[in-house]
Amino acid sequence: MTTPRLFLFAPANVARRAEGAMAAAADAAILDLEDAVPPHEKSAARDALAALLATPRVGAARRYVRVNAATTPLCLADLHAALAAGAEGIVLPKADSAEELSAFAWSFRQLCGTLGRDPASIEILPIVETARGLVNIAQLPWRACGITRVALGTVDLLADLGTGAADADAAILHAQRLCVAGSRAAGLAAPIDGVHLDVKDAAGAEAAMRASLAIGFGGKLAIHPAQIPPLRAGLIPPAAELEWAREVDAAYAAAQASGSGAIIVRGKLVDEPVAKRARDLIAMAGAG
Repeated sequence: MTTPRLFLFAPANVARRAEGAMAAAADAAILDLEDAVPPHEKSAARDALAALLATPRVGAARRYVRVNAATTPLCLADLHAALAAGAEGIVLPKADSAEELSAFAWSFRQLCGTLGRDPASIEILPIVETARGLVNIAQLPWRACGITRVALGTVDLLADLGTGAADADAAILHAQRLCVAGSRAAGLAAPIDGVHLDVKDAAGAEAAMRASLAIGFGGKLAIHPAQIPPLRAGLIPPAAELEWAREVDAAYAAAQASGSGAIIVRGKLVDEPVAKRARDLIAMAGAG
């Protein structure tokens, strides 16, 4: 099964929006029990999961559930309800502690066993959205907890950092680079980038997706179905980049076959790291 790259949030307590997200062209819908749901609606949102996840599948979107943070008394009940209802992925917010992460993973495995679910078939996608989590990415026990990638929660992170509007873009760029570097150091797959907040800015969403890929992300979170088409377009490299990548790939393969490890293409050196970048662009175009 193709690994999801575009994730669309929707509150689980608003059936119309949740059903719309599951029917949208995202790779995965995230039915939210956390930030999008007010405190007095938390229980109702959790109770709604069974009916929502039982609806006939429209499109190919996988169905994830964002539970409340592991530090809250809501988390375990959320996790049980999500797994019992058939969630195909669990999104864990505010992941920043080795102890909490390990306890969550243990609970996840125990509940999967009790409910007859295969834990290997259900992705746990933690969101790094605190200063503590960001600086600890490379040290947290992701792989030991069955986690292969993380997402970056830029909105909550800015609030935790106390960053003002004037410096928000610079702070996000710094956090993005730390997230990618930390993920790589921890042996994780390319992370998922945070949301583009302007739901009417299609050109901006596409540009944001391209910028995320250039930094080293593998996908993006979204907050409205209208964002999915421009984000999807942003996953596909521009024609000029793809033409360069195919030229480099073919020339380097030919050079390798003749015993050469470095060549010149369009006046610039091409060795294995450059050739890998070309191959990644070609693969990205096929997966977009």
